[in-house]
Amino acid sequence: MKRMLARCALITIAGGAALAITACAGDSPVSPEGLAALSRQSSQVDPGIYQLSFYTNGLVPVTTLVAGGAGGELILGALVTDAAGAPAQGGSVTFQYCSLKGLPPHDITRADEAPSSACASGDGDWARLTTVPVDASGHAYMDFGIVMLPRTVGFRFAYTRKGGSVSSGVSAPADFTWVAG
Repeated sequence: MKRMLARCALITIAGGAALAITACAGDSPVSPEGLAALSRQSSQVDPGIYQLSFYTNGLVPVTTLVAGGAGGELILGALVTDAAGAPAQGGSVTFQYCSLKGLPPHDITRADEAPSSACASGDGDWARLTTVPVDASGHAYMDFGIVMLPRTVGFRFAYTRKGGSVSSGVSAPADFTWVAG
């Protein structure tokens, strides 16, 4: 028995919660080294890269649009990859916009949409638009539509991991501007 105890190893695995496993080299087909490698493989989550882009009809990249619809509808695009550029496999994206505190949403006469600086200063909060699943190429899209009055609106998205190796995270905010026609 003394010899058996000398051949056992205690392996501690970190990954969300601590777990201790005792493996004994002669009594188990799984070695301590194999358990440690398996743990690293299954619990490894890479920090993601979260890119927000702006498009119009046909996924044509745009930096501004003409208010009132003359320039087309704004489409928000999210791309989620790992550090090596491999796309996220699964999960979803929740698109958000910066909403001024105290103003009603969806009121064209008193628009609550604001630049991202309003959310950074505390004058606004990030409001949920919709949640969209990420496709096999790591993309998700949302049609924001037409804006009738010239303004600048801050957007961002939050990625929620479901499987895959890219961690959940939030994109950097980006502003989009509608100009007068």
